[in-house]
Amino acid sequence: MSVEEVVALRPSDKDAIVSAPLGNGTEVLATVNKYPGVGRLGWNGALVEETSAFRLDVEQFYDMHTLLWDAGVGQTLDVRNDAVESDVTYESSRVPEVHLHNAFEFSDGSTATLDQDVLVSVDTAALFVRNRAQFSVPSTRTIYTLFGLGIVDGAGSDDVDEAYVVHDHGYDFVVAHDADRYLAIAQRRPSTGQTTFDGRRVGRQGKSTGAERSAWQDIYLENDGHIDDNDHLRGKVDAGFGLFVDDATDVTWFTAVGFGESELEAIEHALKTLWNGYRAEQSLFSAVWESWHESCAGCPVDDAFATETYELSLTSMKCAQDRRGGIVAGAFKPQQFAYRFVWPRDLVVIIQAFLSVGAHVEAREALDWLYHAQITEDVTDSRGIERYGTWWQNYYANWEPHWRALQLDQVGGPIYAHWLCWRETGDDSLLDAYYGMSRRAADFLLAWDDDGFPKRHQDPWEEIWGYSTEGSAAAIAGLRSMAELADAVGDTAYAADCRALAATWADNFDEYCFVRGGLLGDHYVTATSPEWADDPPADERPDAAAFMAYWPWNVVDADSDAMCSTIGHADDHSWCADRSPCVGRYPGDDYTPTGVAEDGGWPLCEAYADVVRWQAGVDETAVADHVFDHSQAWRTTAGLLPERVDGGGTVRWNSNLQWSQATYVLLVESHARGEPFGFAPRD
Repeated sequence: MSVEEVVALRPSDKDAIVSAPLGNGTEVLATVNKYPGVGRLGWNGALVEETSAFRLDVEQFYDMHTLLWDAGVGQTLDVRNDAVESDVTYESSRVPEVHLHNAFEFSDGSTATLDQDVLVSVDTAALFVRNRAQFSVPSTRTIYTLFGLGIVDGAGSDDVDEAYVVHDHGYDFVVAHDADRYLAIAQRRPSTGQTTFDGRRVGRQGKSTGAERSAWQDIYLENDGHIDDNDHLRGKVDAGFGLFVDDATDVTWFTAVGFGESELEAIEHALKTLWNGYRAEQSLFSAVWESWHESCAGCPVDDAFATETYELSLTSMKCAQDRRGGIVAGAFKPQQFAYRFVWPRDLVVIIQAFLSVGAHVEAREALDWLYHAQITEDVTDSRGIERYGTWWQNYYANWEPHWRALQLDQVGGPIYAHWLCWRETGDDSLLDAYYGMSRRAADFLLAWDDDGFPKRHQDPWEEIWGYSTEGSAAAIAGLRSMAELADAVGDTAYAADCRALAATWADNFDEYCFVRGGLLGDHYVTATSPEWADDPPADERPDAAAFMAYWPWNVVDADSDAMCSTIGHADDHSWCADRSPCVGRYPGDDYTPTGVAEDGGWPLCEAYADVVRWQAGVDETAVADHVFDHSQAWRTTAGLLPERVDGGGTVRWNSNLQWSQATYVLLVESHARGEPFGFAPRD
């Protein structure tokens, strides 16, 4: 498959994300979705959705719609619902300016296209969109812009806002806020100098009648080319405004959304962006992103596809890093919850990836986030476990806990991340700065011994409580990493304690985690002694997380009998995608869009499996095939890697999953080095 063919990729939920790598623009993260997505087969458009600001887990609005009203045919076409085709691309793998293309056909056969370029201002907390609509024939038309508003932080928010229209510095603005977070929306048409709205409406979402009916109802559903002005409303609101273009067939205009902690600040940010102009903002945006990539080591392989995917993966991870240092797992909502949280486990793997490319600043910032997130108070969880020295399951970007179960890869993992940062940077100040963090976590692990093995805990997939294979390996790696850190500061007695318990746990590893006569034969399983039943049972099914016991946790050799037996089952059709070399989490996995087991796999699981195949000598080209060939089918329209693919390798859901991006980068680096990067200490 050529690079040109690869560009013709398939749509998924949240195909692209955009932010700035430095400056105030790091406060803003926007996503772009190309439909049809799962369950939305009647929609074919692409649009900006779920933009966040201030914290990357706090949404400012749900979506930005563009609608075309044609008086001649009496028809309003919406970008999401009515586009006949669409496309989403990046400016380049190093510059995440997003380009959206939507095509329309009116009932009289005339056509139109809408091209939008989207970026985040570097110096200002603002989203900037350059819009161009072209029509095949002249007709009297109005172009509408409509925002589904909802400032949501996920912590029990009812996404209630106040929105109103103001006029400032010659511009009309829609301003919305939830008391302490504001956004201000304005538009400008350069050919005429127009900065005001041709009709505007603040409405109540979902309301179809009356003075408070939604802007969606007024503009799209009533379809009369006229807005009944309404300038203010409180509650769950939307807002729309018009741009009358008469019979022009080629129209360019700009939309700016400024964010701030006051109305004045939000308006100033939108105005500054519009005054700078798109070309100036674009030039700075491109320059700082190119500079950031230049600060990294660069793709170590000479292959067009691999270089593009490697750079896109790095770009995606950097976009998802909150200014506090945490990196949200992904900017999407697969079901009724979001992935806009920071999982310490995911963050550890991303730190590993950043270190592999020399992005030491980002790795150190992420490590510092872990330091601030660690539990340093005497507190017990719902199971009565004293959690001092551990981490909660996941967090909001500002270190506030969300889910709270105990996962040992989120205790041992941060110690490993500390050790790896220290080793890769050679900076002894890191050893001292975070030694207390790692010592507290290691103290917990030392006390979590259950007669020669780590006590039960939640498995990495957050479904089972038991002696999980991957979590136990991470705990061993954490103690071994702590021993290295302790030795470095002269605490040799503590280092010996850590190594001794790690050795005992490692000696008992197969006894607890390897099962003979399991679901597919002899293999490592999700977890033994599970607290509750699952189908297939967690103590009988093979699990791709077990491959992490080799890399990066370095507890089991790739060519051990147990690991070779496990990898030998990874090609079974019950565990991997039928028509794509991509293994799933485990056979019978029903964490899917439909809630039932589906044929398919997870690219990050395949990454860990391929490293085992490579290093065990089972398939010496497994990693190379993954990097250069197999992953070509797995990318979204804009080129990002998802969480899951279907049986043929087509993206199934959850693109921009940063764990997937991280494992791709790590495979490229490992392939180029001839050995896996980032092994935890062994003995």
